[in-house]
Amino acid sequence: MLGALVSKLTGVRLPRSLKPADATLRFVKPAELRLDLVLQGGRRRWVLVELQRSVDPAKRRRWPLAASLLFGQTGALGDVVVITARRAVARWAERVACVRTRLGTVLQLKPVVLHLGASESEALLDERHPELALFAAWAMQHRHGPGARAVVERAFELTERLPRALRRAQQRAILSVLSERMLELLREASMNPDKIPETPAARKLRLFLEAQGRKKGRAEGRAEGEAKGRQDALLTLLRARGLSPSQDDEARIRACAD
Repeated sequence: MLGALVSKLTGVRLPRSLKPADATLRFVKPAELRLDLVLQGGRRRWVLVELQRSVDPAKRRRWPLAASLLFGQTGALGDVVVITARRAVARWAERVACVRTRLGTVLQLKPVVLHLGASESEALLDERHPELALFAAWAMQHRHGPGARAVVERAFELTERLPRALRRAQQRAILSVLSERMLELLREASMNPDKIPETPAARKLRLFLEAQGRKKGRAEGRAEGEAKGRQDALLTLLRARGLSPSQDDEARIRACAD
């Protein structure tokens, strides 16, 4: 998926030999750097990936340190890829890992920054690469307008092209990266009877949201039933021991949900 994303947005192809590796980097001293993703291919090829939602000053030290560690281990320079949906974060990421001493020593790491803006999101809605639809939806995490909703609906439509084993996972992943405000807007739009004719993308999203809602309702119903059963059992136990809970006591017990 990363190879397709990088190729689509930069025209550069990553080596096919890159595979997911342990994303925890260890030092001689008991310290660790945990990154979002580390890919390694053979003994000398590596890529570090960070999904950056906001500015994080600590990355000024962590990115050069992580790259230096792998450079020292492999003897080869790999890539640090930063993916963000915000232009301001993209500008920050390009220059944050640059420090200079008063004497003139410069330590700099300039990562490959992939900014997923509006135009990039449209490019990621590619029928030939439906797995990239997840990134298009992820780029909508801070947007809530009609255009953003259209991107999410189209992402759901393209997800239908994935193999069954991956389809549901990507659908859930798309919903997980959206803001609560966007999710609420999508639910409201899916229940709008005036939205006729309904597009195939909107229909797929509506059906998935309805299925998720039914599952949530059943889970809440089971939880409510189990709570009531525990409440009844507690009241019965108290009465069996000769205790007589007052109306206020019973109300407090009934108000407990766990």
